This record gives sequence, structure tokens and C-alpha cells, in this order.
Amino acid sequence: MREYKLVYLNKGISGSREKDIQKAESKINEMADQGWILQEITTPADGMGAMIGVFYKERKL
Repeated sequence: MREYKLVYLNKGISGSREKDIQKAESKINEMADQGWILQEITTPADGMGAMIGVFYKERKL
């Protein structure tokens, strides 16, 4: 069974797309270090705002 977690990847918009991407990469690596696997990244339809990462972990029953 999978356990899912939604995580803001770039809290606090910086105004620079590069800085937003760097924040997102840092958060993805942090979650991976904790054993989470990135499934998907979602962004708002208007292209502005926070990116959200969908992560999962396999759970033992």
C-alpha cells in the first residue's frame, strides 16, 4: 500500500523562476533523503504561485 504526501516545493514566491526552481530542487532532494519518491509536480494553471510535489512511500501491511 502507498502513503502519499503533498508538499509545497517553493513556498514564498521569489519573483525569479530560477530561484523558484532551486527551492523546488532543494525540497525534492530533502524529501528523497527521507525515503519519499516523487511522483508528480503540479503547478497552478496561471503559471504563478507555488509548485506542489506529490510524493509517495511504500507502506508495509
